[in-house]
Amino acid sequence: MAAADVFAFPSLKEGFGLAAMEALAAGVPLVVRDLPVLREVFGPAARFADTPEALATALAHALTSDDPVRAALGRESAARRTWTEAAARHLAFYRAVTGGSHRRVG
Repeated sequence: MAAADVFAFPSLKEGFGLAAMEALAAGVPLVVRDLPVLREVFGPAARFADTPEALATALAHALTSDDPVRAALGRESAARRTWTEAAARHLAFYRAVTGGSHRRVG
């Protein structure tokens, strides 16, 4: 992954984008479809495109320019998103929707 010049993630329906997060962790420039969930996950670390033409333009820009600030933001974002952090957030969500009560099943 680290040898890639750019990572394109043009998915129209996506919940998270693990492969794109791996690209960020490797410091690879990221171009993704402009979806609310991807804006939330990748923020300023990614370039966003809402049409195929915009995707082509963003890919060309990523291939021809060096953006160390965006690369650093990507690495920082990927470092914050660990499996431990994801599990803790899921647990907090489940506790919130169940009112904090829990009951063992089985």
